[in-house]
Amino acid sequence: MGDSRRIIVAVRVFGLAALIPAVILWQQASGPALLLVIALAASMNAVTLTARFPEEWVAVAEGVGVAAIAVATYPDGSSVLPYLVVPMVIGGLTDRLTGLMRVLIGSVLASVVGWALLGRPDVDTTKSLATWLLVGLFLGLVASIFHRRLRGDTDAASYRDAIGLIQQLDALSGKLTGGLDPVSLAEQMMAEAEVQLPVQQAAVFTRSNTGAVSPLRYSTFSAPTRFGGLDDFVENCWRSDRPLLREMIAGLPLRTGTRTVGVLVLDLSHNADQRALMRLQESMAGSALQLHAALLFDNVRSHATSEERNRLAREVHDGVAQDIASLGYVVDGLTASAESDRQREQLVALRTEVTRVVAELRASVYDLRNEMRAGQGLGQGVSAFARQIGSRSDLTVHVRLDEGAARLRPDIEAELLRIAQEAMNNARKHSGGHNLWVSCTVRPPFAEIEVLDDGAGLQRARHDSHGLRIMRERAENIGAQLEVETLTGAERGTRLRVRLGVD
Repeated sequence: MGDSRRIIVAVRVFGLAALIPAVILWQQASGPALLLVIALAASMNAVTLTARFPEEWVAVAEGVGVAAIAVATYPDGSSVLPYLVVPMVIGGLTDRLTGLMRVLIGSVLASVVGWALLGRPDVDTTKSLATWLLVGLFLGLVASIFHRRLRGDTDAASYRDAIGLIQQLDALSGKLTGGLDPVSLAEQMMAEAEVQLPVQQAAVFTRSNTGAVSPLRYSTFSAPTRFGGLDDFVENCWRSDRPLLREMIAGLPLRTGTRTVGVLVLDLSHNADQRALMRLQESMAGSALQLHAALLFDNVRSHATSEERNRLAREVHDGVAQDIASLGYVVDGLTASAESDRQREQLVALRTEVTRVVAELRASVYDLRNEMRAGQGLGQGVSAFARQIGSRSDLTVHVRLDEGAARLRPDIEAELLRIAQEAMNNARKHSGGHNLWVSCTVRPPFAEIEVLDDGAGLQRARHDSHGLRIMRERAENIGAQLEVETLTGAERGTRLRVRLGVD
């Protein structure tokens, strides 16, 4: 429930809390009217909590209902007229002066119509109605001013808070000797463990945003197969505050006070006693704190990158792409009025080029927006992108997936997806082939993606082309191996293979 709805519910509760004692103490004969108002307020709060109707119109209905109850239970119902202040305040909070006036007019009309049907009230009731409407009008105006300032300051306050936090992070970043790269910090912790214990292989596991525990980094020359089937062991380590030992595998919870941020798993060459494991865990306290900060920063960076990608996609789609598409229509008009065959041929060639550029821009927009969604596996993302490649090119795309329920870390999946996207885009743009074969195997901690075409093979890179270099950097960032080769002989084309979790 949002803050505005909490305030609205609180206003109704406060209104009833003020009305009920007054009616009970001084208006014993108005029980039915009070019960009806309580029922009305409860139903209006229920509507508010469901968030199915605009709150400004709910306030109007509430004001009309209170007026109708007061008229229908006359003369005893006049004791509930003070509650008219509540819907008027809510009207001012939700829609400022417009909402306030709607409630006021609705309440007056309901009273006038009721009196016309049931008979005119006495002078005291009329004065009471006018008094509480004026009180409601005043408090509603105050609420509308508060609403405007609150809404106007919310975004500004959020940005001020964000600026303050970013400035603190910027000031602190130069003092963080360990840096803010979680992979590098994991490597440092594994190296420290190798100094203190007889470690053969090591791995650091962290928990993703989806709640799954997955490997962040393996030590150099590790065989990830040694850490296969340890999901339950790692989960037990995560819930424990002490190191656990299973045969020759040790698990150390990486804790920052009462919070576990990771698990260091060690494959030992011979047994280590519990005291040695406890000493290592204690020495890891500072590193665990650094890792926690790095993981949080990585999440913030991922969110910021996602927002920026979406913003760029919107600007390209709504701006440059639309403008260039409009130029295509201008070229069509010029082609229709061409005065010579040669001029017409040149305009047709220009129209073809414009169409190609628009298609490339739309492909870029799709690339920017195509990110791993919650619940979507890496194989699903690769398959969806491959289908898009097939739909906007002459390539016949063949896809093979081998993916289980287990997931890689979201940041690793994102990097692998970007590598696959770049490889498929290169095949579409430069291969000149007729077929594209894409295979994706995901068996955490293993993953392999292969993109193969039957085109002309790897071409000499342009001086301004950075695609292959960026793919290699992405692979290095997650500890994956990237292989690119040109096929010769009976098979022609280019094969790109990225593999994660191999020796």
